Amino acid sequence: MWFIYTVLGGFISVVKTDTVQGGVMIIAAILLFIGTVDKAGGIGSFFEVKDQSGGAELFTWNGGIAFPVLLGVVLASTIKFLVEPRQLFRFYALEGKYAVRKGIWVSTLSFALVYSFLVPIGIYARRIFPEGISDSDRVVPLLITSGEVFSDGVSAFLLVAMVAAVMSSIDSVLVVMASTTERDIIGMLKKSTSEKSAIKSTRSYVALFALITMLLALNPPGGIVTLTALSGTLYAACFFPTIILGLYWRKGNGSAVLSSFSAGLAVLLIWKYTPFNMIIHQIFPAMLFSLFVYVLVSLRTPEYQNKKVNQFFSKVK
Repeated sequence: MWFIYTVLGGFISVVKTDTVQGGVMIIAAILLFIGTVDKAGGIGSFFEVKDQSGGAELFTWNGGIAFPVLLGVVLASTIKFLVEPRQLFRFYALEGKYAVRKGIWVSTLSFALVYSFLVPIGIYARRIFPEGISDSDRVVPLLITSGEVFSDGVSAFLLVAMVAAVMSSIDSVLVVMASTTERDIIGMLKKSTSEKSAIKSTRSYVALFALITMLLALNPPGGIVTLTALSGTLYAACFFPTIILGLYWRKGNGSAVLSSFSAGLAVLLIWKYTPFNMIIHQIFPAMLFSLFVYVLVSLRTPEYQNKKVNQFFSKVK
């Protein structure tokens, strides 16, 4: 179903369905938190986990994992929402400054609300499953399907919410990938094309990327938490300097963007082979080096000259 509405409806259908799916996910986060906490023994049971086998590490500084590495995982999972293309293009579609400001508040508060309910779930789940859960990706599915935490009706709703979360991500990604391929890759090779032809080609790319995604899902290269942290690290290293400095610093240009992207990606690929990879998460050196390269190349190359860009920065000043 998501494949059909994404191919036929494009951006508008994705925004409308994501609005409904977002509401479902917020309600699901609240229900998941309330049910899990109640089954675990209440809010106070949070600190009782440290008395369980292996629980003391969770309340010990650098317990189990070095704090800089843990901080890097959290940062990587969070910063992607700031620079992720599928989030940004929604703001570009908003009409006027008021809508943008409103969108910033709505998205930030919604994100904070959902995170506040979901982050503690893993701790409380240890009270429900004291024997432990080896794979963190199985925490929520076990809570939903165990039959001990939620009623059949609530479990079914939470299952629908999980599917909604997947669909709200993948449809947006498919639209961005398809439009980027048509406009920024294939479009550079074409001399000219009509809007109708471009839309038709974009729909074809949506179908192609959906097929590739389906094949990858049959044999995923890693767990959800691992892949989310990795994708967040990639976004931070490759896009953070370009988007942040591109909005507030006039000196940037195409050479700086490509150099920054390449530098961040290079650090990500080689960092795990260094002796510091178990002490410092790769997002920190990758993002800092990417930022440094962006500034250095921008200062040593001519500014990008464009009438609209000049007008934008003149208004900002």
